[in-house]
Amino acid sequence: MNAEVVTLGAHVLDILGRFVTHIPEGQGSVLLDEIRLAPAGSAAGTAVGLAKLGLSVATVGAVGDDALGDVLIRALNGYGVDTSHVVRKPGVQTSASILPIRPNGDRPALHAIGANAVYSIDDVPWPLIESASHLHLGGTDSMRGLGRDGAVQILRRARDGGATTSMDILSEGSPKLLTILKPALPFVDWFMPNADQACNLTETSTPEQAAMQLLLFGAGGVVLTMGGGGSLLTTSHERVHLAAHDISVVDTSGCGDAYCAGFIRALRLGWPPLECMKLGNAAAALVAQGLGSDAGIRDLDDTIRFMRETPLRSS
Repeated sequence: MNAEVVTLGAHVLDILGRFVTHIPEGQGSVLLDEIRLAPAGSAAGTAVGLAKLGLSVATVGAVGDDALGDVLIRALNGYGVDTSHVVRKPGVQTSASILPIRPNGDRPALHAIGANAVYSIDDVPWPLIESASHLHLGGTDSMRGLGRDGAVQILRRARDGGATTSMDILSEGSPKLLTILKPALPFVDWFMPNADQACNLTETSTPEQAAMQLLLFGAGGVVLTMGGGGSLLTTSHERVHLAAHDISVVDTSGCGDAYCAGFIRALRLGWPPLECMKLGNAAAALVAQGLGSDAGIRDLDDTIRFMRETPLRSS
């Protein structure tokens, strides 16, 4: 399969339960409305959204040679994602998270890093990277095996092959991480963290300040997601804020990945930046109304219809 978009980065299996108001003491138990498994992580979750929105997508990363990895690969294949470049790491567990979803949609996480940490630069399928029309790096900050310059190498090779590039991060962000990311930013067309991550990276107090700093470090454009506050797009010649859709939130897991998927899909359609924001916004809102990062989105036409018909929150 020739993939139009390649996602490279974190692959995680989420185990989600809703709604969790407290953890019982001792051997106590609580009955939940729903428990399910979902493919997640900034590469795998974005890949699912892209496939649902009608793009051919290959995802690249690592899972363990274990039952969790079997489930994750099967789930991705079920959505039409090409996983032939996901390597199986023997003796290491698949990265996984337990997410007790609160009634307001918040999602504290219990996480085992697992195989993401041992994916190395030697595992990268360079012909796939060099032939991609779009490369999305998702959560490579959690992949220590790539080394300090792994992201730079990957982005440069993709750019040299003519790809448009995008990137987001998985961790909370810090000035220390920014020193690692800085050399990569000039090879990123669209940097797409959330606003809290961006402020933590740049030690700034507002999304606007953070975005300007990231542009100065070389990113072509910066798109910051802000949950119920919508999203902010900043380039050298424009700044646009888009409000979030007015919805009832079930679970915010994977909303950032869904936004990336919608934005990238619109880029591939040749839409201007504001319209890309709108499709990302709609994809994220659809995911937020279900449980898990693979919830909500059905296809491109349905997402466009939702985008046009669902009101935005009033300021």
